[in-house]
Amino acid sequence: MDPVSYLFSAYLNSFQTATANHLTESIGTEIKAVVIEYEGTKIPFQYQMWRIREPSVCANLTQNTADYSQCTVKASELFNKLCTEIPTKKNADWKYSKTKNMYCNAAMTYQPMIASISSESPESELLQAKKKCNAATVEAMGSSDPAAIGRRDRTCQKYNELKSTSL
Repeated sequence: MDPVSYLFSAYLNSFQTATANHLTESIGTEIKAVVIEYEGTKIPFQYQMWRIREPSVCANLTQNTADYSQCTVKASELFNKLCTEIPTKKNADWKYSKTKNMYCNAAMTYQPMIASISSESPESELLQAKKKCNAATVEAMGSSDPAAIGRRDRTCQKYNELKSTSL
């Protein structure tokens, strides 16, 4: 290859690479990962084609429901805040406008997973009596011990009385 052809080839290659990089960036075809810390919570997410990929928001926390819920609620707050606080500029470059639109779209469409985890409610007296009757019945089965049979009769009688008064 002669030097002129080599130089022309290098020029075309650099022009093609620069154009392709700009086009790829402006369309946003590559998946980009972002982690933003908001009010003490790290919020990871991915975006592609200037849209936040909703399943990726806080995806690293899906195994812990309480943490995942807290993270998704914070993410929703973050998207709303970014949408309202990034000012609209008429002469802003394309990247600025696309970023603002991305956060505003997420603010409108993203639904956080809200979970409330609480301890089990105490069992009712009727349910406790039923469990005791069942346990006493199992203990008295096949037993000729009069004490076991007496416990069964007393606990099941108490259960039946509670059952008849609750109806």
